[in-house]
Amino acid sequence: MKIIKLSLLLLIVGILACNTSNNSNNKSSIENYCSTLDSSGFSIYLGNTIEKQRVFTKSITVDVETDGVASEPGVDAADDPAIWVNTENPEKSLILGTNKKGGIHVYNLEGDELQYVKSDCMNNIDLRDGFEYNGQNVVIVAASNCTRNTISLFYIDKSTNLLSDTILNIKSSVELIYGLCMYKSHISDKYYVFVNGERGELEQWELSSENNKFRTDLVRNFKVSSRPEGMVADDKEGKLYIGVEEEGIQKVNAEPEFEFQTNWLVGSNPTDRSLVSSDIEGLALYKTENKTYLIASSQGNFSYAIFEIGETDKYLFSFVIKDGNIDGVEETDGLELINFPFNDNFPKGMLVVQDGYNFSGDTLKNQNFKYISWEKIHQMIKNQ
Repeated sequence: MKIIKLSLLLLIVGILACNTSNNSNNKSSIENYCSTLDSSGFSIYLGNTIEKQRVFTKSITVDVETDGVASEPGVDAADDPAIWVNTENPEKSLILGTNKKGGIHVYNLEGDELQYVKSDCMNNIDLRDGFEYNGQNVVIVAASNCTRNTISLFYIDKSTNLLSDTILNIKSSVELIYGLCMYKSHISDKYYVFVNGERGELEQWELSSENNKFRTDLVRNFKVSSRPEGMVADDKEGKLYIGVEEEGIQKVNAEPEFEFQTNWLVGSNPTDRSLVSSDIEGLALYKTENKTYLIASSQGNFSYAIFEIGETDKYLFSFVIKDGNIDGVEETDGLELINFPFNDNFPKGMLVVQDGYNFSGDTLKNQNFKYISWEKIHQMIKNQ
């Protein structure tokens, strides 16, 4: 009887949350979409999440959106972005976005698709510049392959601005491969890939190339308490941040010789957990001369939490991405940040986020990625 009453209560809450506004003209695209759904478990989840989002007072809008990924409208396909800065010609910098239905999309700063490399199910993606491969200085790209349970490696040819096909698949021993990030050590200049699995396992692989032959070595493995996904490494400070989806964000040493010892950046404090709602997905860093900021996407309330990292790590605030000239953003998986003056639209860098519900008006379209100028976020930091 208690289970039935709880189910009815959740149903009522979900319906009320999906129909909060009496005037449809005041509703966002996601609210209009929610109000068209039946009283299924999905609509209850969506309604509750929209309701949780209302606690946040800070919001920004999107500057640029990409073409949609290759899939059907409403299908969960897009997942995680990576940004390559073309320092020789910033206007030709590239944004890579994974497609869990089979590949990697390559976009320009205007959001136009330049290339689609068909492959397997690609989940998380990251890259590092300056890698020597086949006698060339290339951008090495790593992605978690959820079809083969591997780390798939690619590269960007900087002379052509093109992403290669898969050059190597590294077989992982983690069960159900999931999240991934790269790390370049400031101590040794070595390149690494961290990968995690749904059961909490993590592996650290060293990547190297000699005499035109690729070499990969498993240098460390460890485990967190529950399922992780989003990860980001601070190359300068030698730290790895891990989003443990239902618990919080952990910080560990990224150098392979260190034993796994963790500090909670967020998770143990109930106040933090009420603001960074499960599940935690994408993580990204923005570094200035004297500040480091960490942004985390919080799928449980369609928001983004920002932290200042230093001697004492602290939560600053959360914000949401609302409808503007371009539709807002909900249920973000992966995101990426970069501090670089690309052009007039992004003079201090950009935030790129995956959009789980991409609308044109009130019509649901294929998922895509959204770009936001860092200046908007910096203004919120200054005004807090």
